[in-house]
Amino acid sequence: MKHHSLNLSIIIICILTLYVVGCGQDDEAEPTNSLPTVDDFIVPEEFSTGDVLEFKIIAHDADGDTLSYTWEIDGTILESTGTEAKWTAPDDVESVKVTVHISDGIGKSIKRVKTIKNKEFITPEPIVPPDVIDVAPDPPLNMIVPGKGAYGIKLGDPFKKVEALHGEPDGPIGVDQIFTYWENPDKGLAGHINGIGNVEDIFLSRPNKAKTADGNGIGSALDSVVREFGNADEIDNDVFGGLRHWYFKEGIEFTIDEEEKVQFIFLYSPFEEIPDDIGIQEAENAEAPKNAAMTLQRLRTQLKSTSEN
Repeated sequence: MKHHSLNLSIIIICILTLYVVGCGQDDEAEPTNSLPTVDDFIVPEEFSTGDVLEFKIIAHDADGDTLSYTWEIDGTILESTGTEAKWTAPDDVESVKVTVHISDGIGKSIKRVKTIKNKEFITPEPIVPPDVIDVAPDPPLNMIVPGKGAYGIKLGDPFKKVEALHGEPDGPIGVDQIFTYWENPDKGLAGHINGIGNVEDIFLSRPNKAKTADGNGIGSALDSVVREFGNADEIDNDVFGGLRHWYFKEGIEFTIDEEEKVQFIFLYSPFEEIPDDIGIQEAENAEAPKNAAMTLQRLRTQLKSTSEN
């Protein structure tokens, strides 16, 4: 009986041994695959418009597998499938990403990426929608800049900016293209707009407080104006007993009253030469700001006379 049990045990051990050995022989280990290795990735650091750039990848595979390459510029696939690629640089990009994918056809591919910059790229000015107006006062509300602007408004600003800063004018702008801020409250501000709705000139009167760099504004003495700007290029009479001192190259006119104080200030686009130094046609053109200033002065004087009566 003991011999019978021993024999049975031996048989079972042999069966198990054969099973284990047999499993080992049937399940052969899967061979491992090495990923490609990149030795060098040669890409320029920057480019200029129209440059033909050359890219190169140096790689190998430890298993000896044949490698394939896919090149991209910002996601756009290039024609080359080899170790080198070419690309012509455009003029409208600040930088691009150069990407190369390397595959051995067996395992996962690997990639390398480099960014190169356009050394000639100029960042374009942001496009401002036509209904978006920069309402920051320029020049400041307390400043007068001859030939440029005053009281927060530049010559050439859209009238929408004037409204954004100062509210609606006294009335709708008619065929005379005049805007005024003389009522509710009186800001001492008026001017003309041109055919496309931009400020063409600016007219200041009492109680406006804006002043030039040297502190000249409404109510300043003539002597102070002369100290800042020198002698006027031209002096003419208005129809109300005042004298208009024109500084054509600066783009500013001061109307001086009987007490030799500044009564009105008119800003317009400056002249390159004063009328005495230019031809007949240019001298005639100089009449435009004179007429524009006289129109506003007449309206302002008539309004004041009506309100005082």
